[in-house]
Amino acid sequence: MKILMVLDSKFPPDIRVEKEALSLIDAGYQVGLLSIADYSKSEVVHYKGIKIYKVAVSAFTSNKMHGLAAMIPWIDRVVAKQVLKIFEHETYDAIHLHDLYLFGAASILRKKIKAHFIGDLHENYVDALRDYKWSTTYPNKLFISFSKWERKEREWLKLFDRIIVVNEGMRDKNIEKGVPAKDITVISNSIDTTIFDEYEIDANTIKRYQDYFTLVYVGGFISNRGLEHVVRGMKKIKDYDPKIKLLLVGDGEMMGMLKELVKELDIEDVVDFEGWQPQTKIRSYLEASDVGLVPFKRTPQTDNSSSNKLYQYMHCGLPILATNCTSVEKLVTEEECGIIYEEESEEQFVKKVIELYENESLLKQLSNNGKEAIKEKYNWGVDAEKLINIYKSLEANN
Repeated sequence: MKILMVLDSKFPPDIRVEKEALSLIDAGYQVGLLSIADYSKSEVVHYKGIKIYKVAVSAFTSNKMHGLAAMIPWIDRVVAKQVLKIFEHETYDAIHLHDLYLFGAASILRKKIKAHFIGDLHENYVDALRDYKWSTTYPNKLFISFSKWERKEREWLKLFDRIIVVNEGMRDKNIEKGVPAKDITVISNSIDTTIFDEYEIDANTIKRYQDYFTLVYVGGFISNRGLEHVVRGMKKIKDYDPKIKLLLVGDGEMMGMLKELVKELDIEDVVDFEGWQPQTKIRSYLEASDVGLVPFKRTPQTDNSSSNKLYQYMHCGLPILATNCTSVEKLVTEEECGIIYEEESEEQFVKKVIELYENESLLKQLSNNGKEAIKEKYNWGVDAEKLINIYKSLEANN
């Protein structure tokens, strides 16, 4: 079977898409990837056995594809046109579309080509739209209708033979939207430990933090990540012991505000901003740290999220300090690999950090539990098998 994945961003470095594609190739499938993004030119390249069809579009088109997909059908036509262009020279047995905003193209493609259609939901996109600053502030909010998005979501979900989600919460939500339970597979954002362990550790990074008790956050700096209360908490933590540091690795719309807050609180000596870093460097930051943070605000999106960073923390033996978002709390509590506190509570954050700082035996126990959970359950080997079984079932149905 030949599988064509469709993505609306540059590839690499999408970790989830790469893991899926390589696992399918290892299982004997041929994988192509249509990547529509603001490339300098359109071309066909090969990467680790994946045939990548790079399609260059303007930055404006690339940036607007997400939020306006349910509003204006031209995005459906852009995606469908590029898939059909590929089919003029090469056919695929399955079209694997990554994320909701690309799903509308299936309404066109189903009338033009014979193939299986797989929808891969990386997140609850409509809920996520309600969290993003760019979609809820002027002028973009004038063009985005959440009610229309909800209608389109239900309409598009019916177009697919199989739906992939990242956790059980998302599975339940999609069943409520009319997707048969038998057609939904949960494939989490688990870690491929084999690849992750191949990343070299930077000795300088380890040395920078060896004399500190380091709290690390890796990911996007957006409004629903709850980083404000963490930064404010560091003021009290600094007064308690300046040997406790906060390491922030990532970037996003909140970066400027967070830097200003750090300056205002006079805690620049205990908060480090490292900016966006490639995956190959993430392991070094985690190995240099003592506690992994998941400080999200509770929203319909974060309550049903599956954070790649969570599994990376656990694999590196970092106890988790997380807010009470439903999916994260469930995992951390069941695996006894961290401590949960109430969302946006600066007071509880400070209290829990000090609790971990003062209790070495607790740190060790939480660390061991997390590593064991990754080894037994939350690793890509388990999830890759689920993905491969989707395609095996489609072949069997043929």
